[in-house]
Amino acid sequence: MPRVPSDAEIAATAERLGLPAVTPRDRAKVAKTIQLAPQIDAEDRAAEVSAADFAESIAAAHTSLRDAGLPEHAAALVAAAIAPDVWRTTQGAAHAR
Repeated sequence: MPRVPSDAEIAATAERLGLPAVTPRDRAKVAKTIQLAPQIDAEDRAAEVSAADFAESIAAAHTSLRDAGLPEHAAALVAAAIAPDVWRTTQGAAHAR
């Protein structure tokens, strides 16, 4: 069972969220937000890594094609053609974590 946030944590978080007054209903929502924050942060970090993996993969493919002698325009077309598959691969890896 998740830890119940203290009154001070709830008040501080509500203030950071811009809630002027914390109603009992808002209090429960803020407490749930505090409890879920570590999970949300981990998911955000995984998505950031995944997006970086995508960009690095596409850039590496483009560079390899250019190094192999393909003209810029052709290398860009090939990179664009493989981008959806690379995106699914990198995003799938992030969501599987």
